[in-house]
Amino acid sequence: MAMNIAENKTLDYALRALQLIFAIIVMGTDGYAIHAFHGHTVYVHFKFGNFYAYYGVPDAWGFLMFCAGWTVLTVAFHLIAGIRFADRALMGYLRVAVEAVAVLSWLAGFIAVAVQISTETCSAGKNSCGLLTAATVFGALEWLLFIVTAARTVMLVFNSSRKLKTSTTKSDADV
Repeated sequence: MAMNIAENKTLDYALRALQLIFAIIVMGTDGYAIHAFHGHTVYVHFKFGNFYAYYGVPDAWGFLMFCAGWTVLTVAFHLIAGIRFADRALMGYLRVAVEAVAVLSWLAGFIAVAVQISTETCSAGKNSCGLLTAATVFGALEWLLFIVTAARTVMLVFNSSRKLKTSTTKSDADV
């Protein structure tokens, strides 16, 4: 039963389509939040001197954008690898590695942005906070989708019914 679920192409295409749609939503909401965020300059006074510090867009917001871009590449890789190189063992291991990187990057991405939502970086007076909340929610859903597809990919690669080819040469005992 589990093998039939892992080999279901229709379910795989539906999950990949959802991953692509959620990645586009995250790109749009996070991109607009980055655009709408206005950095600010702070005058800092130290004993050794004074300087102006500029606080721009937090790095976590850009990392979430990277995760969405990585998802587009991942979906394209899995569609091409599933069609052209489905019977290659090395390609199966590469598919598992790409899924693992995607799972870990989405986990780190949505948690890093979720932590910053409640800080002064995203206060209630700024209009990008609602967009960041939406991007974080869709990032968490994207992570769950990648957990499902990673489990399916691992089951498909490591539980495959490929037979090892046996040697057709005669043994030395007959000589």
